[in-house]
Amino acid sequence: MKPYIVLIFTALIVAFFSGSFVLKTFAPRFASQYQIEEINDIKEQMKSQITPYAIVNFSSLYYSDEQFQLLNPSMAIEEFDSDLLSSSKGCSNIEVLQSQLTASRKKGMWELIRCGRIRSIPRWFVKTPPFLHDSGVSYAYLLFQYQLATGQAENTSWVRRRLSFFHVSELSQLQREIGPLGGIYGLLASLSEDTLRDIINEEARILAKNYLLSRIKYPRQYNVLEYRFYTMDSIERYLESTPYQISRARPGKWCVYTEGPICWRQSTKHLLQTVSTSTLTSFIGILVIFFIILWLLFSKIKWDKVEENRKKMALQVLTHEFRTPVASLLLIIDKLNRDIDKFPEEQQEDLLRISGEVYRLQRLTEKSKHYLQGANARGMLSFTYQELENPEDLIYDTIIPIKDTYLKEIDINIDLKGPVFVDFYWFQILIKNLVENSFIHGEEKHYINVFEKDKNFVIEVGDGGELNKDLETLTSEFVKGSKSSGTGLGLNIIKNIVDEWGGKIELVKKPTRFIITLPKRKKPNG
Repeated sequence: MKPYIVLIFTALIVAFFSGSFVLKTFAPRFASQYQIEEINDIKEQMKSQITPYAIVNFSSLYYSDEQFQLLNPSMAIEEFDSDLLSSSKGCSNIEVLQSQLTASRKKGMWELIRCGRIRSIPRWFVKTPPFLHDSGVSYAYLLFQYQLATGQAENTSWVRRRLSFFHVSELSQLQREIGPLGGIYGLLASLSEDTLRDIINEEARILAKNYLLSRIKYPRQYNVLEYRFYTMDSIERYLESTPYQISRARPGKWCVYTEGPICWRQSTKHLLQTVSTSTLTSFIGILVIFFIILWLLFSKIKWDKVEENRKKMALQVLTHEFRTPVASLLLIIDKLNRDIDKFPEEQQEDLLRISGEVYRLQRLTEKSKHYLQGANARGMLSFTYQELENPEDLIYDTIIPIKDTYLKEIDINIDLKGPVFVDFYWFQILIKNLVENSFIHGEEKHYINVFEKDKNFVIEVGDGGELNKDLETLTSEFVKGSKSSGTGLGLNIIKNIVDEWGGKIELVKKPTRFIITLPKRKKPNG
């Protein structure tokens, strides 16, 4: 088994056990009855052991339904519009008269104040409902801003006496303009919109930024909304001695137990204490294995890179060193070919054969140079498809020198009717290596069949021999037979050519037969 496969399977096993540990320790789950009872006990003990920072009775502060709206954040506006104080818009006699006839008593009075038609503000103006203007601003805040704009707000004591008539969201702005409010209203000024909504919804417990609000229970008939305010510092100190922590509940957030807007979850310290020593040891062991696997992977990648560079360097040296002797041989061949008629006929054939081999060596050198230059960025090999007009000539020219070298015979059967586009160089390499492999390792009755099948053409090379190795083993690098004196790369080269061409290779072990199926190209380089 290849090292990469072993490492991948090991990594998957490590990931499985790591995931199991995390799920076992931190996965969401429903609280058990014991945990619910434990949390309820903690809440009761908190009431008796922690002194509240404040107790706020909202029913007494906002005693009517109209006044209770001053707690609702959805009733307020995000930013005050100064146009609400303008005395130049809608203040003509006709517009003022129309507002008096159509608007409510309080809104009509505000229009008179805004337009400067009256100077003395009636005492009932702030204290009677409705308390909110149509814009979402409280009438108390409108009057305060009007007094600021007209220079009448030097004495702000009346504002502090009427804080219950301001919308709660306006209290923080009041603090910036007149100073700290202090007391209950200073506390209310610090509450967020989420907290105010929880109060309106009469939640049993509410987690604010700096406070935990716990509602005081009264008999239903009294309908009293009153909360104890506990500082978060005191709550967190108390919970340090318990297995739990609290936070605001959010969608998708893991909680052991959810109580309205409160999320109860187990503390990290408690989780680590509950994890057994064996489990923790196993988890650490898994991490160690995981880092070992990473180290092995990086080592393997680094080693493969070194091997790749070594092979590339060897090819660079061979390609460079071959160029000079090949060029010399080509000059000699050209000179001999000019006087070929002076040689006996048998020597002329030998000379032509030598010429063919030298030109093949030149093509090999050029192909190697293109590979080193990255001529084909999409694949390992570069193909130039041309129409094979005379397949018999090309195949015979490739096979005959091999026959003469090994002094063996081979039956050649060619049945190609339609036009076939091939890369002449790689096609000859396929034929040569298949036939040489058959001559070296096979038995008598060697043959090669080249024919069409559907949208492919097939090269079939066989003999009377027998194989006991599978195709994957035979096509691996540097696998040599007992009779081979070569490098063991012949079938590996064939496999690479077939793969890059988009074909497939099959093996029949007895009698030995290699079947290569290649797709027919419809046009050059198509």
